[in-house]
Amino acid sequence: MKKEEIEKVIEAWKSHLLVGHMEGYHLEIADDVPPELVAVALFLDSKTVRASGEVEEYYEGYRQAAVDVLNLIGVEISQDDQMKVISLFRKESGNDKQEELMRHIWG
Repeated sequence: MKKEEIEKVIEAWKSHLLVGHMEGYHLEIADDVPPELVAVALFLDSKTVRASGEVEEYYEGYRQAAVDVLNLIGVEISQDDQMKVISLFRKESGNDKQEELMRHIWG
């Protein structure tokens, strides 16, 4: 994707989601998340929110598909209401967690 296309997706996400009760929130993107994956994650997030106004079965199917894609590309989105921040970061794989635990136990 071109840089302009990625920026367009980010701005569309912000203008769609950071309004109303979400006004004042900001987006934090971890440095280790490639821009293309940022665009995919935010696009899916926006589409899922839009689908929530649709028929329940449609929304659940769309939400699950979005979660599956985000899991596949290893990206996670979280929301901190106290700090008013939406964070987009790399999700630790099971192997990463296992290695961290091993280092913690055995040094």
